[in-house]
Amino acid sequence: MLRLLTVLIFLLPVVARAQAELSAPKLILYIVVDELNHEQLQHIQSKLSREGINRLSGQGMRFMAAYSSDLSAYPGTRLTSFYTGTTPSVHGLIGEQWFDKKLNKYVEAATNQPEGLELTLNYNQARSISDYLKSFYGPAAKSAAIGMNSSWLWHTLGYSPDNLFQFNIESGIFYDMVNTQEPEWLTRFNDNLQRSDLLGRQWGPINDISSYSEFQYLAPGRDKEFRSFLYNMKSDEGKAFERFSRSPYANTLIRDLAVSLLASSDFGKDNAPDVLTLGFTARPFVSNGSILAVEKEDMLIRLDRDISSLINFIDSEIGRDNYLVIFTSAAESSLDLSSAGKKGLTTGVVEYNKTAALLNLYIMATHGQGKWVLGMHDNSVYLNHQLIKEKGFSLKEMQEHAASFLLEVAGIERAIPTHDLIFQPETETLLAKNLYPTRSGDILLSLQSGWQSAASKAGTRQTANSGNVPVPLIIRGWQVVPGAWLEPLEHHYITPLILKEMGIVHTSILKAPRVSLFKTITTEKQ
Repeated sequence: MLRLLTVLIFLLPVVARAQAELSAPKLILYIVVDELNHEQLQHIQSKLSREGINRLSGQGMRFMAAYSSDLSAYPGTRLTSFYTGTTPSVHGLIGEQWFDKKLNKYVEAATNQPEGLELTLNYNQARSISDYLKSFYGPAAKSAAIGMNSSWLWHTLGYSPDNLFQFNIESGIFYDMVNTQEPEWLTRFNDNLQRSDLLGRQWGPINDISSYSEFQYLAPGRDKEFRSFLYNMKSDEGKAFERFSRSPYANTLIRDLAVSLLASSDFGKDNAPDVLTLGFTARPFVSNGSILAVEKEDMLIRLDRDISSLINFIDSEIGRDNYLVIFTSAAESSLDLSSAGKKGLTTGVVEYNKTAALLNLYIMATHGQGKWVLGMHDNSVYLNHQLIKEKGFSLKEMQEHAASFLLEVAGIERAIPTHDLIFQPETETLLAKNLYPTRSGDILLSLQSGWQSAASKAGTRQTANSGNVPVPLIIRGWQVVPGAWLEPLEHHYITPLILKEMGIVHTSILKAPRVSLFKTITTEKQ
């Protein structure tokens, strides 16, 4: 009996430690800004309040050298890597659009149409953090997102989403793209929206115009010419609420809907961790092309206030130590270089459609008539494999032939054939991390410094930074050690580190660096 008692006493600290290690936050809140650079955040940080982003940074862990190794600039690619804890070579979401060799057609990574939900979710070939939590805790672990008509939010939800609340830019109300039946709290919220005069608002600078960065960096004597701004929310053309959806008032609506969700439902209330993503915007409907235009800075200052009030509410509703908040961005900001590039200039735009047409003409001159080039998207060039096979040419030689032409195009730094890369055993190189054989193109492109591609219909621009992009990243709340992490860290390792703290094993944890993100739990003295 004494021996049994001794064993039980010995095991008590172990059991206590195991229970502590398997605890979890009630809520994991992702605050995702659609377009924000690490440098922009650094630049305006002194202008932000103490209670918003600065509070997250001061009370949480800020990663000063977090980066994305994704070659595609599509927000959905970065977020899929971040939420799944993998790279495009694993999850397969290599860009906004790709040519699927098995289906023999182009596919888009995401759509805002409900009928495309299942296809969009299944394009991702890796489990997200929500999927891991649902496997461990069951359906009580919920997954939801709120945004302004942002198709890339689909990539944050996992395979079995519970809600995706999107703003309808035609009707001016929110709707759930996952469920047909609207909850009562959402009906009340939308009723209040329709009674409010959203389009009657005007947007002007919240601070003195001379305090904004664009004004401060004017050449001497030009301050008197500097513009202020005052915009109406009514759209001159297109969707009625399109302009509103890219204004700071859109972010306030997202905050308000998040508060309504948390206050009116059991989201974030039980012992199963729920995941909520808020897709905020810092992409104004008007811009002069500068990296930090007055309108963009004003949106960020206002967004900081929305974040402050949101954190105040959740701290009170759930408890500061009972939830995890993660602040990051979906894409980097880049200068809008409006004119097409010419050879010899240090900046410019590579027009992918024109370049693809020229490449096709070049190949026709040497190999005969035909549609040899299927297209160029993100950082990939797709050749017509069926035509190459019918004509009896070598795919490898055709890739090299096309790449040699592309290297002569202004703005393109490297054009790399993928034939040999696919069969290389090395999996940790930058190119290998971004190769998904059935979806990747025949040639991978990288652009010269200062150059970019023309914006796609979703606003995606490839830049010279693709593949090595610094990412703003702050984590605060449950078990987090306050401080700053200065060492370089690929941002996708955050998911396996979080899951590890909950006692859930993610395969990428085997390669993840040791990061002092969470508090070390000790239950007995040595």
